[in-house]
Amino acid sequence: MKRGHYVLIAGGVIFIAGLVLTVVWALPLATEIQKRTTILQGRALGAGQDVTVTLGVADTSKPLTIVISGGSGIEMNARVLDPDGDQIFGTTFTEAMSQATDPTVPGMYQLVITNQSGSDTTVDVLFGAIPGVGEQDIDTQIFSGVLAGLAIIIAGIMVLIGGTVVVIADRRR
Repeated sequence: MKRGHYVLIAGGVIFIAGLVLTVVWALPLATEIQKRTTILQGRALGAGQDVTVTLGVADTSKPLTIVISGGSGIEMNARVLDPDGDQIFGTTFTEAMSQATDPTVPGMYQLVITNQSGSDTTVDVLFGAIPGVGEQDIDTQIFSGVLAGLAIIIAGIMVLIGGTVVVIADRRR
């Protein structure tokens, strides 16, 4: 085998190692997000209608993240109600909104999204405690394995490109 083939094999091994590392770190993170959040995708919301998303909260030290995306130019209102029915967060927005609020007591929280416009729309919603997201910061250590895996994947791709160049250069000799 020529040197270019060795470089291609090494690049493939590095690329696969990066994929494995990324999956090994990302699966537990995805499982944790799935346990701690409620996600709605493409939920129809007629003019003047509302949709309620509920979430059980056991740990009040982690903020609740609210991400909502709706139709273009659609005015909506979002409110978060604590287990006693008291509003702890409320805002009116157009098209999309991303915000966090702190839960006060353990229990079932409700996110109520109201379509205040005269047009029907669909909404995508993420409501819950995202791992690594704190009150004022993001804990990058939780994502470090995934980021390292992505960096290794990129390095593997670069080595594969270099190996391809070496193989082509060797053929021209």
